[in-house]
Amino acid sequence: MSTLSPDQMMKMQSIMHNTMAGFDVTREMTEFESSLPPHFKLKMAQIMSQNPIQTAAAPTPTNESEARLIILQSVAQGLMSPAEALKVLFPE
Repeated sequence: MSTLSPDQMMKMQSIMHNTMAGFDVTREMTEFESSLPPHFKLKMAQIMSQNPIQTAAAPTPTNESEARLIILQSVAQGLMSPAEALKVLFPE
């Protein structure tokens, strides 16, 4: 992450926030991914391949209610701590 520019970090945070809010970020994500340096893409692919269960099992919410439900289910299944869920549900 430290190899990303401040603008790229802000864009990534914006995309994550909009995703959690239930917005369709497909176009923004595609544009963002194309702007990433090749070495960063390679490193992320390596990280994702080391943990395929969590990434493949993550459903894509279509609205805010579904996103909140997924977060609560993640806590119930032990995939996310209650403190992490609070940070996502109620960012400061």
